[in-house]
Order: sequence, then C-alpha cells, then structure tokens
Amino acid sequence: MKTYITYGTEYFLKQIVNNNKTRDIFTFVAEDNTYLYEETDQETLFSAPQTFDVIRQDAVLLELPMLMIYFVVSDTRQDVFDTHELPLEDLHQYEGYHALRLLKPVRGETYAYVLQFDSKAHMTDFKKSSFFRKYLSEDALKQYQSADFINNIYYTKHLFPLED
Repeated sequence: MKTYITYGTEYFLKQIVNNNKTRDIFTFVAEDNTYLYEETDQETLFSAPQTFDVIRQDAVLLELPMLMIYFVVSDTRQDVFDTHELPLEDLHQYEGYHALRLLKPVRGETYAYVLQFDSKAHMTDFKKSSFFRKYLSEDALKQYQSADFINNIYYTKHLFPLED
C-alpha cells in the first residue's frame, strides 16, 4: 500500500476531494497549508505528491488530529531502521492514541511517522511522554542519520481535520 500526501490551497484541494468521492482522501489543515492524505493501492490522483510505502501500521486512520514526524534515515541505516520494532503495546497505553503509520519514502531518505489521537490535548500530552522521548524524539532517531549533519532533517507537523 502507498501513502500520498499533497498540499495547497483549501479551495483547490476541496475540488479534488469533491470530484473523487469514492476515494478515501482525508483533508487536514496545519499552520502552513491544507493537506490531502490518501492510502491506496491505486494510482494517485495528486499531480505532485510525497509518495511513501507503508512499512508499519496500527489501526485504521480516521479524520482525527495527526502528528507527523519527518526525519532522515541514511541509506546505510535503512535496513536496520526498517526492521526495528516499535513496542506498539506500550503505545496503546496512552490515552487518546488512535493509530500509527511508519512511512518510507519511495525516493529519498526522509521517512515519516504518522500518529493519530482523539484530540489535540492527547497529542500534546503524548509529545511530553517517555515513549515519545525514547522512540520518536530527534535524539532517539539520530542513530539512523548520516554523519553529514547538514542533510539530516527532523521536524514535526500538527494536522487537524478540516471543518466544513
């Protein structure tokens, strides 16, 4: 299964969703843009998406608040990273946790963790947790980066369902 993510103006992206009601496309807003998120085995409808393979998943995604963590995994560390296990049973103990995806880029080295929560407050609380610090923080993911710090990326986005 592939994940496609694109962004743009709310008006333009709403047209894509409205013209493709048979597709499961989620619409989210963030501080910087409006985003469309689709998981499918079909070809994408988006003209220039970020394209990922789903390499780990837990539960079904819904239009709930989403934490996206983008980070670089160097070519030489990808095999190690792709097979490391995240203790999902520990993740399930966090109140408001809903779903997880680990996305591997089709091209490039910038992976993404996608975590969904029932509310913004649950997402904020989770970012303060020991689980986040141990497995998902910038310090935790540094071991998979290259020695060339200039090319290492780590940033988060908070996405929220678009209200009609």
